[in-house]
Amino acid sequence: MIVRSSTPSRRDLLAAVAVFSVVGGAQAQGTDDPAKLVVIMDSYAAALRANDVEALVALYASNGVFMRDNMPAVVGREALRIAYREVFATLKVDLRFTIQETEVSGDMAWLRATSAGRVKVLASGVESAEAFNMVAVFRRESGAWKIRSYIYASSRPGSGPAK
Repeated sequence: MIVRSSTPSRRDLLAAVAVFSVVGGAQAQGTDDPAKLVVIMDSYAAALRANDVEALVALYASNGVFMRDNMPAVVGREALRIAYREVFATLKVDLRFTIQETEVSGDMAWLRATSAGRVKVLASGVESAEAFNMVAVFRRESGAWKIRSYIYASSRPGSGPAK
């Protein structure tokens, strides 16, 4: 029996790539998914600037989680409403996000970003420049991306947001 060893031709490789691209595209449900995550973070920043609790809560999954420095995790939409009302009762937040990386896998995705901007303590009127690192995990619910878990922390050692 003769066994032939052959190297695939360029045409064979291109055909294989085309097949895998079509199959992979069907599983990924669109190549624009990372862009959709960026749109969500733009909406998040706009809702923060507008003190819009309901717009923020709407970005989260039904069992969404919000975690921040030195505070217990907030889980679920009603708890999110309470937490964001508390934030807006004490702070005026104006942040911009810079997306560092995103990854999508089926109905789950994540995004890493930095944010920077101004935070004003309403009781004292003191305003400061702040910067944060953040990670958001997303889950597709009813065909739409929602924030499943959002965690952030100051990017400055030894400092955090004014309380």
